[in-house]
Amino acid sequence: MSEALIFSLFNLMARGLSSAAGLLLARAVAPEAFGEYALALNYAVLLGVLARLGGNEVLLVTPDGASGSALRRWMVVGIGVYALLAIGFALGIAPLLGMSAFIFAFCALRAAAEQVGLQMVNSRLQRQERLGRVNLMTVLISLAVAIGVACAAGPALYHQAVALISGTALSEQLTTPAGMFGLAPVPTFVMVSAIVLVIVMLLGMWLSHDAAADAHDETPHARLPSKAAFARGRGFLYNNLMSFAYLQAWVILAGLAFAPAQVASVSVVTSIVFALYVFPTSLYRYYLPKLAQGDARLREYLIIATGFALPVAGGLALVAPWLAEHFLNGAYPRLTLTLRAFALVYLVHAFVTCAFTRLAALRKNGKRLLCQSVGAALVVGGGLSIAALTHSDGSQAQWDLYSIFLCVPVAAEVVMLVMALCFQPARQHSADVPAESAAAST
Repeated sequence: MSEALIFSLFNLMARGLSSAAGLLLARAVAPEAFGEYALALNYAVLLGVLARLGGNEVLLVTPDGASGSALRRWMVVGIGVYALLAIGFALGIAPLLGMSAFIFAFCALRAAAEQVGLQMVNSRLQRQERLGRVNLMTVLISLAVAIGVACAAGPALYHQAVALISGTALSEQLTTPAGMFGLAPVPTFVMVSAIVLVIVMLLGMWLSHDAAADAHDETPHARLPSKAAFARGRGFLYNNLMSFAYLQAWVILAGLAFAPAQVASVSVVTSIVFALYVFPTSLYRYYLPKLAQGDARLREYLIIATGFALPVAGGLALVAPWLAEHFLNGAYPRLTLTLRAFALVYLVHAFVTCAFTRLAALRKNGKRLLCQSVGAALVVGGGLSIAALTHSDGSQAQWDLYSIFLCVPVAAEVVMLVMALCFQPARQHSADVPAESAAAST
């Protein structure tokens, strides 16, 4: 249990620091600029999920998951697919969405390092049970994002803090971020953090080097992973795409339905809540190899995940709205309402994750994916429906579509939880059931 807690807390710390850096950037720039950045980055992350092809989970659970050649092959395929997707998106779709090709290009570079390279490097390190190096990588990732904020808005944030503490009014030139290299703050932040993340990815490949495993696996006959590995990766890809729809794709759907300032509010809140998601989901990643080996310590998982979710969701709903409103000077519309709605989403999602873990241990992966498919269909369908209502010619003035928009992910999570509980067996007899197929989300 102590290893699981340390592993998960380091992941939580890294994601929390990244979210804090995003909040600092949101304070420094206008909501419209932050909304454009959030849209571009979320589209890039979606392309990264597609490009990974489930490779990070495959490296985590397959017998050759520690091999250097398998890591390189998966990364070459993933980054190659990602490059094709990003180029096609930047040329064909980004202009239609009103996103500048410049900001999308740098968001794409950042997502390639973080969503493809670093995911696979961390999976290999975890497979090798080098948890200390995994924790080091999480700290370096958050440091990379912090460096990006320092370069983009550091002086302005410093002068804002001085003005807040001393009560003196400083000139607008000092308190307005200018960025570096003659660029605006958001492009500067994305570019610097992308470059640093690429350096961290290369460092991680060096840290995950295992000479014995690499020598054993260096065979000239296989340039790509096996067909069985690709089939397993497709199962994980489907699982990751369903998970993406619950929170991150909500920013994309908000971009289709509302103004950039409201998109920025949704993005600020999702960055906070996604940081909290890391704890239960990283616990799942910690227990996944142990479930595959038959050591299904589900009771530990349930106690830790639910014990963390209850107080955090309550504190998020009560304290975070007040702190966020004051920190961001009320510039982001309807932030309090959004944060309280997603606090409820997070709370329900923690229990959904626990139920899904037990379904995986019981080898009921088909039913788990059925639950995710229903939830994703509700989220995407509801978001697109509200976007259509927003842009329709009919009179919708009497409807508060933004509030309805926030209710959709809550409803989807509740439906998934009810379905998962219905699929659970009546008796608690699964603690000793080996679940070597828990990783094969087919």
